[in-house]
Amino acid sequence: MGAQAPMPGILADQRVSLTGRWLPDAQVVIPGRVQDGKDGYWVVTMFAPDGARLGEGAVADTSGKTIAIPVVRGFTPDEATAMSSRAAEGPVSMEARIGPIEGPEPGNDLPEGQVKTVSTSQLINLFPDLLTYSGFLIPESATGTGASVGTDGLAQVPTTTTRDQGGFDIQSAVYAIEWLIFAGMALYMWWQLLRDAYLGRRLGEDGRKQDDGDVEYVVVKAAGQSTIDPEVMSGLTGLPAHKHGGKRPPKDRRTTTPTGGPEA
Repeated sequence: MGAQAPMPGILADQRVSLTGRWLPDAQVVIPGRVQDGKDGYWVVTMFAPDGARLGEGAVADTSGKTIAIPVVRGFTPDEATAMSSRAAEGPVSMEARIGPIEGPEPGNDLPEGQVKTVSTSQLINLFPDLLTYSGFLIPESATGTGASVGTDGLAQVPTTTTRDQGGFDIQSAVYAIEWLIFAGMALYMWWQLLRDAYLGRRLGEDGRKQDDGDVEYVVVKAAGQSTIDPEVMSGLTGLPAHKHGGKRPPKDRRTTTPTGGPEA
């Protein structure tokens, strides 16, 4: 892994062995960490590995600058202990696991010397004479005269530790809710488009059926006539033709005899 270059994801949680020395003045304290059920602080000190180099494709001015990587030296629930802890001088041999660098978060409300995350961009701003890596180390063991891991009132941090272990990450929860909302909106829009397409096809089929059906035409008035034939109107309305201006049918004028027979 080279400095000033993105860290391949495959390197996360990999074990590394390195030698080098601490940079005691390049140190930050990270609040909001949890270990063994206790809230507390990480003490993170920059470590200059022997033989450090820039990553492939990295472009940086190395003159007068030191390549270093953040190392979690330990945890303490006491703020004063974290702020006063200092790494020892001397060579160090270390075995550690690589952790992915964390995103920066505003820390204007924190005391001087404290930041909220192990962020490369924040560390470079705090220590402009350093070049660093896109990752940090959690030591498994350290030896040498300068070994300062889990000492000076600090407890060693387990290599399985992640940020806010055992806690609730509100930011991640908000992101998860946002993605659920986006997925719901996409599903709703897909359903609306599918519904509109289905209804449009049904309406089109109904229209074609009406166009293809037989249409019955009734001629109620011949060309040149000013009125409608009463017989035609009678057929349409069911009323007698004379109700529509036609001739009234003649009455039966036959009379009957007292015996009920017709008169001769």
